[in-house]
Amino acid sequence: MTQADQAVRRLAHTVLMPGFGGTGTSGPPAWLLTAIGEGLGSVCWFGHNVTDRAGTAALAARLHAAGDVLVALDEEGGTVTRLHVAEGSPHAGAASLGHADDPALTAAVARSIAQEVRAYGADLVLGPVADVNADPANPVIGVRSYGADPHLVGRHAAAFVEAAQAEGVAACAKHFPGHGDTKTDTHAGLAVVDVSPETLRARELVPFAAAVAAGAKAIMTAHIVFPALDDAPATLSPAVLRLLREELGFTGVVVSDAIDMRAISRTIGFAEGVVRTLAAGVDLVCLGNPGMPLGGDAADTDDGERDFRTALDAILTAVADGRLPRARLEEAAARVRDLAAWSARHRTAPVDEAVLAAGHAASADAARRALSTRGDVAGALRGRVRLVDARRRRNIASGRLGDHVADTLLARLPGSTLAAVFTRGAATEGRVTEETADGPVLPEAADVVLVGTPHADPEQARALDALLDAHPDALVVCLGWPAGPGDLPRARRIVFTYGDARPNAEALADLLTGA
Repeated sequence: MTQADQAVRRLAHTVLMPGFGGTGTSGPPAWLLTAIGEGLGSVCWFGHNVTDRAGTAALAARLHAAGDVLVALDEEGGTVTRLHVAEGSPHAGAASLGHADDPALTAAVARSIAQEVRAYGADLVLGPVADVNADPANPVIGVRSYGADPHLVGRHAAAFVEAAQAEGVAACAKHFPGHGDTKTDTHAGLAVVDVSPETLRARELVPFAAAVAAGAKAIMTAHIVFPALDDAPATLSPAVLRLLREELGFTGVVVSDAIDMRAISRTIGFAEGVVRTLAAGVDLVCLGNPGMPLGGDAADTDDGERDFRTALDAILTAVADGRLPRARLEEAAARVRDLAAWSARHRTAPVDEAVLAAGHAASADAARRALSTRGDVAGALRGRVRLVDARRRRNIASGRLGDHVADTLLARLPGSTLAAVFTRGAATEGRVTEETADGPVLPEAADVVLVGTPHADPEQARALDALLDAHPDALVVCLGWPAGPGDLPRARRIVFTYGDARPNAEALADLLTGA
């Protein structure tokens, strides 16, 4: 291999962000350490990579020792967490913070998230979500958004960016130019947002402009077609990315959403998607979640290696064929290296446990403020309660539905029972896996019914209607995004939590038990 070929190969490594199988216990796979040594720019952690703080920090130390690599993860607070997949996030999510609408609370939560991320050894938070939740039936954003008002979303996204980066963790606002006005989850298919350029600028772009002005180190793209701008998904669109660079003035790292998502992998194709993403102007290509290893030892076998090698080969072939200019790789790699250098300067700062605790307190405050009720619900639960979980859809971004809301209520009300209307098949966290359901199976009794966002899910809505027909006095707890003030008109008593993280669970339990 010539010196020029070696240089191109290193550049190709630098613009990739694979996932992998491995933890602090098993250690990183050999292929990943080799790739980092050859210049790999970033890795993305998912829930299966995370153990406890010490073990995960040890994993990060091994990765950083192998080379100048950025460790990234989705740690938004609320529904989407990688550090707290099993027990739920201790941080309030965006909808709770947006409903409380106190940027100081958002900043405190962001500082706490950043301190925790750094304690685990990571460098880059793939957040905040800067999407305006314009369509309340959006199946993938919902409570991950601060709200439906662009300026509200903008001030909270900016508060998150400034606070997280002040604590030495880079922030990546997403999903540019906006994922809030869709009825399609891009994990599952290609979405189209057919709005005018004027609407786009007055609504979707406002929060991203605020995040850029706040100094966001990175922006993540959306796999969404905006016909007013281009007929290609934003991730693959030079026109959309020029808008980000030239109109919004962004100079940092453009990160793609995961290329293994069906919006790309089932339309353009995985390898072609990687090449066209870079050619369009993306700097760092997130390959996606490889899930758990396909077999054997997590240290040497997983499909993250397959995806990485497919992407690397596609880039090298495209450069050799003249489809992907070397200058584009050099530009992208330079931005990634600059961000890695910034992160390395902050990596060794001591963790401030007081900042962590302040963020937890702010989350509790936001969750309490976010509660919205109809009917007589305060102190409504006493003794043994029959709890029914009527949620059906999984959010692919967050993985399996958490049970911490139900668990918290059951712990507060000894002897209470839980029944599920829909049974959900096991699925690897973060992956697109078809949901299996043997339901709906309506229980004989229901005092409290948990729902997500029924207006976004007809089957869940029908199940709720049937439950309220049989149990008209049941108290409904909506953990998702309400449709509006008149949402769920048949429910006589209802609580909207604007999220299902641990702070929401505790605030809900305090309200319903009169604590």
